[in-house]
Amino acid sequence: MSNRQTRAGVEKLHADSNPAAAASKATANPAHADNMPQWAQDMMSEIKKTNAEITKYREETKTEIMRCKEEIEKGRSIHPKESKAEMEKWAKSVEDNTKAQFELLREEVRLISETSVSLANEMEARKKEVDDTLNDQCDSITSMETKLKELEKEMLTLRRRSEDLEARSRCNNIRIVGVREGAETGKTPSEFIAGLLKEKLGLSVTPTLDRAHRTLGARRDGAGAPPRAFVVRCHYYIEKEEILKKARKMERTPEGRSARIHIFPDYTQEVNNKRAAFKEARSLLRTYGGSDMGSVIRQRW
Repeated sequence: MSNRQTRAGVEKLHADSNPAAAASKATANPAHADNMPQWAQDMMSEIKKTNAEITKYREETKTEIMRCKEEIEKGRSIHPKESKAEMEKWAKSVEDNTKAQFELLREEVRLISETSVSLANEMEARKKEVDDTLNDQCDSITSMETKLKELEKEMLTLRRRSEDLEARSRCNNIRIVGVREGAETGKTPSEFIAGLLKEKLGLSVTPTLDRAHRTLGARRDGAGAPPRAFVVRCHYYIEKEEILKKARKMERTPEGRSARIHIFPDYTQEVNNKRAAFKEARSLLRTYGGSDMGSVIRQRW
């Protein structure tokens, strides 16, 4: 075999190895290797291993061909005619064997490349499916958040209406605190409270009451235990206002301040909480504003 033929064989072998390297380069992406799943990293390791084997085999073949060239040149110088045919036959055998090995390696790289492409397509399809699902979930969450805000607004409106209805249902009610437990024994609660109001407040007529009862809860008879309050519903709103007016006047007298019985409007819990928030401010206004200011505050609250 001539030097030109040998060089051509080496160049052809080098060209045959390029598809494997190209396939490895196409399937391996070092910038994203750390983000790949384990099976993809294993596939990339297999491709790198195959490329390393191809490179090693190419170097060994190259070394063997160079050795053959040296042997051929040496044989020419010693036995130019006898060994030429034998050397050419041996070199042809090595070349054919090398080509066969490269074909096998090329087929393995092709299969690995096709598998990688198939897996990449599958990953892309799954990624698209996940993205679509995520977008749908985001839209659903946005819709639910909007609906939740609407429901919260509607609930607030209904709560205010309910509070207003409860307050209106109590507009004729008063609360009486300090009446001893059992003092109403022998009379109906309404009769007892009507007589008590007329006596304590100096009313000209006995007020008309729809009903009267103590607040819910167990009776407390222990020493020092405060008695349960009375909830009283007046039949006429004007009588309820007259009772509260006389009760406020009585509280400003020494006798009223020392009395154990106190009369208040029957506010809802929401209104009581709002009034409690202004308790300190009302106390300061009464202190520095005089009796007239206190009267204005009581009328408004």
